[in-house]
Amino acid sequence: MATFVLVPGAWLGGWCWGDVATCLQAGGHRVISATLTGLGERAHLVSPEVGLQTHVSDVVGLLHFRDLSGATLVGHSYGGTVITAVAEQASTRIRRLVYLDASVPRDGESNNDVLGPELAAQIRSAANAAGTGLVPPISVAGWGLSSAMRPWVEARLTPHPLRSLEEPVRLVSKAAARLPRAFIRSSTQSALYGRLMERGREAGWHCRDLPGGHYPMLTESEALALSLAEMPV
Repeated sequence: MATFVLVPGAWLGGWCWGDVATCLQAGGHRVISATLTGLGERAHLVSPEVGLQTHVSDVVGLLHFRDLSGATLVGHSYGGTVITAVAEQASTRIRRLVYLDASVPRDGESNNDVLGPELAAQIRSAANAAGTGLVPPISVAGWGLSSAMRPWVEARLTPHPLRSLEEPVRLVSKAAARLPRAFIRSSTQSALYGRLMERGREAGWHCRDLPGGHYPMLTESEALALSLAEMPV
């Protein structure tokens, strides 16, 4: 059975993986849902100074203090940037990296560099308008949530520190590139994630499409859990 460490994207905490974790655990897998500093139940720790390296340290520390080995790290959206940088520091504890509709930065790129200048400018503008160094949560209107789930999700979204989205990844050892990697595209019409998945496919990654939009852990949790459980060893 596998060990999964699930890393959420912007505005989310470990809470977003609840149904996915339940499904994986029912199959005998070990699952740890990370919450990054300043988000979710750790929102009291948020500040404009929280950067990518803070979030990388969160996950590296989790791997160390829980003495995990052979872990499959799953990064959603911004979480893809985090797990890429984590692999630079803790590759010996990682079996595979899985990018779920996620950013896949190259050396010297930030999460927002991967998203492109237009979207990056919108994110910075939102943080500047808030005047806090934090990016307010986006509307959940296009997430495909049920009417019952929508208010539950909205109540749990938290502002995200802009610095973490703009801090570049430094990939000196190329450790991430030496690990088995996979890309799951759930925004199946997205040109951005299409390009990233094609880049992964050309590098020999396991790649597949999954329905559910950009937040499949909330909209297609069983299908996502099955897709993760079926990953080749």
